[in-house]
Formats: sequence, C-alpha cells, structure tokens
Amino acid sequence: MRTLVISDLHLGQTGGVSVLTRPRPLERLLETLRQCDRLVLLGDVIELSESHSSYSVPVAEPILRAFAAALPAGAEMVFVPGNHDHPLISAWSRAQGEALEREAVVPHDASPLLAEVVEWLGGDQVQVRYPGVWLTDDVWATHGHYMNHYLRPISAFGLLHPKQRRLPADARQPSEYEYTGSSEAKPHMRDGLPPQRWVDRVIPTTLAPLAAHMLSRQVIHHSLPALAHAAHELGVQARWVIFGHVHRLGPLPRDKAAAWSGFNDGQSLLNTGSWRFEPVVAHHVRHPHPYWPGGAVMIDDDGIPKALGLLDDLTEADFR
Repeated sequence: MRTLVISDLHLGQTGGVSVLTRPRPLERLLETLRQCDRLVLLGDVIELSESHSSYSVPVAEPILRAFAAALPAGAEMVFVPGNHDHPLISAWSRAQGEALEREAVVPHDASPLLAEVVEWLGGDQVQVRYPGVWLTDDVWATHGHYMNHYLRPISAFGLLHPKQRRLPADARQPSEYEYTGSSEAKPHMRDGLPPQRWVDRVIPTTLAPLAAHMLSRQVIHHSLPALAHAAHELGVQARWVIFGHVHRLGPLPRDKAAAWSGFNDGQSLLNTGSWRFEPVVAHHVRHPHPYWPGGAVMIDDDGIPKALGLLDDLTEADFR
C-alpha cells in the first residue's frame, strides 16, 4: 500500500504562506495523491489555534475536497489531529479522561466541525485516530506535540529538560499529556505568538540560513530525544516513528543518520516537514532543505518510510 504522510498544512494561518492555497504546489500534491493508496494527514491541517474558524474553514474546505477527489477509488484516508487543530476533538478527548487509548478511534461526530471536515475528506472511508496510529506493523505515526511535555519552555522549540535525559521506567497514558498544567495541547506563546512565529518578527530574511541552522540544531539535539521519550513512555515498540509538529523534514541525505536513529532499542524517527513557506528559514536556500515547504514521508511497497520534498523544484515565486 503506497502511503503518503503529510502534516502541518496550517490552512488559514496568517503570516508566511500556506502554500496549498497556491495553484502549482496544490497541483503537485494532487498529482502525487493520484498515485497513492492511502493519505495520512498527521495534524495541524486546519489552523484553529491562531486563526478563527470563520477564516480558516473557508480556506481549508476546497483544498481538502480536492484531496478526496484526487485519491483513486478505494484509497484510504487517515486523519490524526495535532495541537493546532485539536479543537476538532478537544471536548471528546476531555470526556475520555484516563480511558483515552494510544490509537483511539475518534467518532466523526466528536464535534460539528470535525463532522464537516470528515465530509470534505470523503465521509465514511475516513479514519480519525488520536493521538497515534499504526500504519504498518513497523511504523507508528503521531503529530508529535506530546514531545512538548519534555522541553523547557514547553513548546516544540525548547531545550530537553535535564531530568528527561534518562528514559523513565514507567509507562504513561495519553491522558497524562492532555490538559495538564505542563502539557496543555496548545503551542507555547510569547507575546501571543509561538516561538518560530516570534522569530519571524525579529530576524530578517537575510539571516535565513543561520535561523534554519539554529532551529535544525534544536530539533536534532532536543526535539528528537523528546519525541523518543514520549514514544517510549506510551509503550510504542515500532521500528519507525513518523511525526510532524517541528516543520523540519528529515532525515535528509546530508543529515547524520545516527541523529535520527538508535532510540528505544533501535527505533528511527522521521519528520514530515510542513506546507508553510516561512521566509525567515527558507529564503534563498539550496535543495534539499529541511524547512522548504512540501515535505512528506512516503511508504512504498517495501514498507520502508522515506522523507522527501515534493516541491523542491519550485521557487519562492510559486508560493507568493
């Protein structure tokens, strides 16, 4: 089963560019979907944290309907909400309490807006899972915001907390990552903006290579171990774990493979990147680049997930 995993579309988010609102990036993705057996939307698909639904929903609806139309007949669709579209399931997940399972099946009527989103994506054949889902016997996927629990400040861009440098022995339940004082399912804010968006306001685009380098180092040295901690505590025994959240596609060919592997008795991590063009980290870059929009993870018939950039041949002009 040829599976495409994408995340962090942030449809309806202001600032930067949600590139799927532009014709060439959207058509490129639809071309890929026509050759897939399954699409996995791994969270932060619709921006409901920084934008009101009255703005983001009209942006998202035609794009998500286009996804459903492009997939071949009989293809599967899996939607795993993240932290920026968590309001789709927040009331339902609160009601689950400690009964929230690691690969819970979310009912389509968990919220009125979720029911609409499911209808746009094709209706009954859509699976909504949270916080994670098995894609094969060896591959587990989650949006990744549970990593925030282990970072200080509590965000996708913090530093690994010293107490978490050794893996804990006791397993946690998903409910322990939901709605607690230290791990509320929302981005850490600074002056009303999450860290990467705050950086956008203070760093000129001429310093994009430096900003991308520094964010990459943070992801490699702190976010990856934090995500591995969360997977370990949830009892995920997978050969590969796919996640989004940090907008950093990887591993790429020039990355050190060891930085992305060797977790939890040999577990390897892959990140889906994002479909946002953020000039502060992607202005005048060379490809492949970890923060260039169009990131994805593909699982072909060999069952081995691979990170790839679907828009690497496009230019900034295609996003503006």
